[in-house]
Amino acid sequence: MVSQFLSEAKAFVVSSHDAIERSAPHIYISALPFADKKSLVYQDFIPHCTGLIQVDLFGIDYHAGGAVMTLTGHGGPVRSVAYSGNGRLLASGSDDGTVRIWDMKTGGEAQSPLHSGDGRILSVDFARNNLWVASGTESGTVCVWNVGLTRATPRRFDRHSKAVNSVAFSRDSCRLASASKDGSAFIWNPETGEQLVVLAGYTAAITGVNFSPDGETVGTVTSHLQIRLWNINTGQAVREIRGSTNNKVDISPDGDMVAGDYDTTVELYSCSTGTRITTLYCDSKAHSIQFSPDGRTLVAAHDRGVRLWTLQPNPESASWVDLGGHLGIIHYAAFSPDGLHVASAADDGTIRILSASSGESTVQRLPAHEEAVQSVAASRDGDIIASGSSDESVRIWNAHTGDAALPTLDGHTGDVFSVSVSPDGRFIASASADDTVRLWDVQSGAVIGEPMRGRTNYVRAVTFSNHGRWLASAADDKTVRIWDVATQQASAVGPFQCGGSARTVAFSPDDGLVAAGGDEGRIYLWRTASGEQAHEPLHANGNIVFSVAFSPDGMRIVSGGSDNAACIWDIAAGQCILVLQGHTRDVWSVTWSLDARVIATGSGDATLRLWDAMTGAPLATLHGHSQAIRSVAFTNDSRFIVSGSEDATIRKWDVRAACQLPPERRDDPVAALASATLKDGWLVGSSGELILWVPAEYRGCLQRAPCTLVIGRSRIVVSVGDSGLHAGLDWALCWRG
Repeated sequence: MVSQFLSEAKAFVVSSHDAIERSAPHIYISALPFADKKSLVYQDFIPHCTGLIQVDLFGIDYHAGGAVMTLTGHGGPVRSVAYSGNGRLLASGSDDGTVRIWDMKTGGEAQSPLHSGDGRILSVDFARNNLWVASGTESGTVCVWNVGLTRATPRRFDRHSKAVNSVAFSRDSCRLASASKDGSAFIWNPETGEQLVVLAGYTAAITGVNFSPDGETVGTVTSHLQIRLWNINTGQAVREIRGSTNNKVDISPDGDMVAGDYDTTVELYSCSTGTRITTLYCDSKAHSIQFSPDGRTLVAAHDRGVRLWTLQPNPESASWVDLGGHLGIIHYAAFSPDGLHVASAADDGTIRILSASSGESTVQRLPAHEEAVQSVAASRDGDIIASGSSDESVRIWNAHTGDAALPTLDGHTGDVFSVSVSPDGRFIASASADDTVRLWDVQSGAVIGEPMRGRTNYVRAVTFSNHGRWLASAADDKTVRIWDVATQQASAVGPFQCGGSARTVAFSPDDGLVAAGGDEGRIYLWRTASGEQAHEPLHANGNIVFSVAFSPDGMRIVSGGSDNAACIWDIAAGQCILVLQGHTRDVWSVTWSLDARVIATGSGDATLRLWDAMTGAPLATLHGHSQAIRSVAFTNDSRFIVSGSEDATIRKWDVRAACQLPPERRDDPVAALASATLKDGWLVGSSGELILWVPAEYRGCLQRAPCTLVIGRSRIVVSVGDSGLHAGLDWALCWRG
């Protein structure tokens, strides 16, 4: 029991070192609530505490299942990681231009970041002598660092003319291989910089390179689907394998198999014959592969996770588990020398150390979109949410629980850019990059009739009329079309012509007008009865118009565009009467509440903002999404707003609670928690005070007031319990002894 407690205590400290190192009180305020409730540390300490936040997990285990620690510090995507020979250190390379060295006992940085000034770091490798780290850079330079020195200065090898995609040390640390986008691969003496061997004969970019365990063979892979095995002593190719591999390459520890990854597969070949042994499948695009030190398992980093295959006793019947994911694409995964852990590197700027003996199979992920949510719409009764995604699917959700109301609605063959729910709640319309509009039955999920086609261009937007008999669609062919819902045929009125690609369309409340906006910065208005232009186009200063919405009285229009602002237009006067400024990126979506009081805007800056519809005064800024918000929609009663984001999640927000958030309430921890913004892993108050630290693996799925629902692969609900919240200057009251 004592040894188990000490082991779990070490894991607790390491997994929460960011919080503890920055602020000791957050051992209790932050780290303890996020600890595994089954651990002895949690069970021993939590009875002595009161006034802590309550954490409930859905679709994810504590610290993402097998996550031992999360390393944070890079300022951009992390492209590559590699362990030292003794496993005590880990090197990482990032788009921020740095190589960082991490202490695997503490999770902290072992020394200051290493800068070469050569742009993004695309690949790193650690020599088995535990002293040298090699990095391949965007500029084409290979750098070798001696991390045993206090002030490391790199040895620079400058023979490549384009980006170095891959670097690898031989097991005896005496040779270094580098592979470049320029089609060249070299073998170097890493200590002197002498070029030992040139691997010649390529005309395509070389994407991966690796040594065999005995150091006598090097494997390379190109973007032209070709693996070559080279004799190091002669520099001659000894085997060429033409398959479907074009990313990274690795050779098994016994030298019998070579592995390469391409698209969503990993292929294993015999080194001696070049014949394919088997194909292993991922759920998304694979980016790296590596055999375990004993050769019994293989790990792959792919867009959505880290997959581990057990190859023994027969690779052709390999079983697999998923070790978890990040908040972005995972670029690399590497085994520790003892094979017990896997380090993964991702777009979210973090590195996760995962237990190689555990998978997430015990925790069922929640139904969710796999890619960006491009559009959301709520039914008038508020019971369902419809969504369209870049994963080419339409989905229907229970708006109260977030559960999938129906299986995925499949049929589109391109991104689904827009969805709309009919006023009677019977149908969903969707518009797609496959150039079609489709109609779906809400009860059964069945597609109704044939796809509606205009010209062969992306259909960017679709919306039902308020009486439900028409559909309007906007497309890249510069047209807006009206469709009869009953017949699914184009109306005799139209199509209406825009000056550029049409990106958005909306009906007026009485269906007498249809408005559209697009690439050339104009908002057009036509009469639905006659097709005549109802007004001179409204000019948005040449900016792209991404979204338009009518006011409930039909007298005004709000538009969002590429100038980082939303504009309110008086239709009769043809003038912009208010500009809603505050976003720092494109305003992708705008909507008007049916009670006419509030306008909502969603932006590329990942915030949702609420504005007073009459005065334009800002009411609230809502944080939670980690990427651009592409769509926002009010429920019919104006009580809630739904948002869809490029982070593949949907959020539902309480409008009244959001508007009542006090901007300055440092004396009220509950209100401070609700209004805090997430910065560098901390929820911070308006004056920068630390309110709560959140583990990196939870930040993209965190649900806290005024957000009432997150629909994603996982959901972390953070709330204040009956005993309140002891934070700030009163934090010590959380300990009752």
